[in-house]
Amino acid sequence: MKEQFDIKRFGTYFAYDLNRAVTRYGLTALIVGLMPVLLLVFGFVFSFIFGGDGLDSASVYNSWPIAAFCILVMSFGPRVWGAVTDRKLGTEWITLPASALEKTLSMLLVTCVVLPVVMILLLSLGNAVVSLFIPDVELVFSLQNLVEINDVNIFGDDGPFFNFPLVLWLSWCESILVFTLGALCFKRNKVGKTLLCCMGLGILLSFLAMFFFKTTHLDSDAIEQFLGEFDAARAQVWINVALNLMYTVVFVLLIGGLYARIKTIKA
Repeated sequence: MKEQFDIKRFGTYFAYDLNRAVTRYGLTALIVGLMPVLLLVFGFVFSFIFGGDGLDSASVYNSWPIAAFCILVMSFGPRVWGAVTDRKLGTEWITLPASALEKTLSMLLVTCVVLPVVMILLLSLGNAVVSLFIPDVELVFSLQNLVEINDVNIFGDDGPFFNFPLVLWLSWCESILVFTLGALCFKRNKVGKTLLCCMGLGILLSFLAMFFFKTTHLDSDAIEQFLGEFDAARAQVWINVALNLMYTVVFVLLIGGLYARIKTIKA
């Protein structure tokens, strides 16, 4: 058992992984997280030079967390672990005294726990600074809103509700693990090839959706057609089951894929 997992060895490797992430991606994460402050500064500079009120549009600041999400999930894994597929650059990582299980668990902790917590704090700090200088700007993303917004209804007042923070976090984990797995599988053009794979999978799932729901647009009418008479409570149960099943299957496949690929690289 100690060959697969030893808490002291895992702790040492996890500290190495954190240091690797900070060294390779720390500055990028800092810029992405504090971009609202940089936008604020640029706005004030341009307003000072050319006149005007500065960058006070809420849409600019509210759009950035979405852009940050895309940038982080696509670039973090390839930047931090992408070099392990290179025979020369990946030698150090391959020869580290840690099992494939320990490396997989460390990768999961860094991508799914440490990074999102750090980015939420940085983005919240950035938006807090913006609110301090431009009080009239109504910002959607904040630590308080993430805590307060528990249930979101996407099908109207009578539709089922979703636990928004949980779904957001699961979507983050799913997305970043996909690109991390792509970084370990492809030697070149890691992000592009991963995107192509995702597009191909999306097309396949669209055909499956057409087969089951007779449509690619999932709304209350499609659910009613599939489940029979639409009932919010019944739809809530079915959708929760479907989401739990989907996330479970996806995470098992992704974690299993990461573990198998790390074992292959070690070999």
